[in-house]
Amino acid sequence: MTTTYRLLAVDDEPDIQRTNKKYLESRGYRVDTAACASEALELLHDNSYDCILLDVLLPDLSGFELCAAVRALTSAPILFLSCMDDEGNKVEGLMAGGDDYITKPYSLKELAARVYAQLRRNAMKGFSIDHSQQILTVNGRAILLAQKEFDLFLYLLGNPGRVVTAGELYQEVWHSGKPDAANTVAVHITRLRHKLDGALGSIETVRGEGYRFLPGADVWGGVRR
Repeated sequence: MTTTYRLLAVDDEPDIQRTNKKYLESRGYRVDTAACASEALELLHDNSYDCILLDVLLPDLSGFELCAAVRALTSAPILFLSCMDDEGNKVEGLMAGGDDYITKPYSLKELAARVYAQLRRNAMKGFSIDHSQQILTVNGRAILLAQKEFDLFLYLLGNPGRVVTAGELYQEVWHSGKPDAANTVAVHITRLRHKLDGALGSIETVRGEGYRFLPGADVWGGVRR
């Protein structure tokens, strides 16, 4: 990255907080932390952040309540990190003003990819993501994706220009080790390419290695890895 992005991570579990902070800082981010909603709001009044990570179960306010308060202060993307994996919780988080929702346990690679995807999205022109409906909008054109196609796109979005193997994609998107990983990924890549039709760039097949997403220069803004 050529710019140091500043993140705010709000979680009352010290071990999770330390692990996330250490990993994200190793990826070049500056990370401030808070253990409750009141600490988070104090930091938000005094500082500007590029992305905010919110746990849902906090000691003073719920993450959903905090999200509504945060939205009064900043339009920075908000990423929920929660052990609550019910669909209703996810919808509530997105309706409260969140931009994405990850359920615990998650891999640190996925966390970094989702954070980076939010930063990239903020730099895009004519592009938006509706997480609740799995719809991408590109210059007024709506692209509806199936759930796994959507999850696959988000992972590629968070790893632009990097070759990712079929095994990595299967592990991070399907969270499984089934032996047909390569074929399943290939089928979904083909469907995703067809639906995107070059609208956001290209998904290259790197023979013998995997896949690489190359964003289109006419859609993306100035954020660089």
